[in-house]
Amino acid sequence: MPYAGAGAAAFGTWSDRLPADVEFVGVRLPGRESRLREPPFRDWRALAEAFGDALDEQVRSPYVLFGHSMGAMLTYETVVRGKSRRPEHVILSGCRAPGVQRALPAIHDLPDEQFRGELGRLAGTPREVLANPHLMAVLEPMLRADIQLAETWSHRTPPPVPVPVTTFWGTDDEVAPPEAVAAWRTLAPHGIRSHGVPGGHFYLQDRASEFFRLLNRELSLC
Repeated sequence: MPYAGAGAAAFGTWSDRLPADVEFVGVRLPGRESRLREPPFRDWRALAEAFGDALDEQVRSPYVLFGHSMGAMLTYETVVRGKSRRPEHVILSGCRAPGVQRALPAIHDLPDEQFRGELGRLAGTPREVLANPHLMAVLEPMLRADIQLAETWSHRTPPPVPVPVTTFWGTDDEVAPPEAVAAWRTLAPHGIRSHGVPGGHFYLQDRASEFFRLLNRELSLC
């Protein structure tokens, strides 16, 4: 599952980089790409339930869930709510554990110019998109909704993950620092493996070769 503001296209090359016996299924949430006219979700419960329904309808067991950043949050919300068939394993990438305070100040309610400037600093939104006022007028409601979900995500008493866990983290990630990702260990009673990748929050793109080497090894163990 993609990070905030992204769609299935963010994983466009994954099918070619995964093992031959792994069928890749990308996730496209409302408010982006071919679902641009659909309102984005602004509530975790509704989003997790809708995603769980889609999993039951479209994905066969056994399966593994992967999510990066906000996508990892959605993975967690889906499996702990117990509304759909459980995956065999979850892979949580670039995501602080629930209950850990976010590392950076919130930006989802900033004025437009400041909001776009912060998006550019986070490096998740292409510069050509940020520089196009007409495109940003269309995408900004979805971007704000996604980032609000990610920034306000918290659990006072987070439930444990009911399946085995693998975490990935960037050694220089400011959004999900290594110590914030390490806190998943307290929520993984069925076992956890962890991998650090050199780079910031988007190490899965910037250090793709190293990331896929580790990811494919993890998939072979699932």
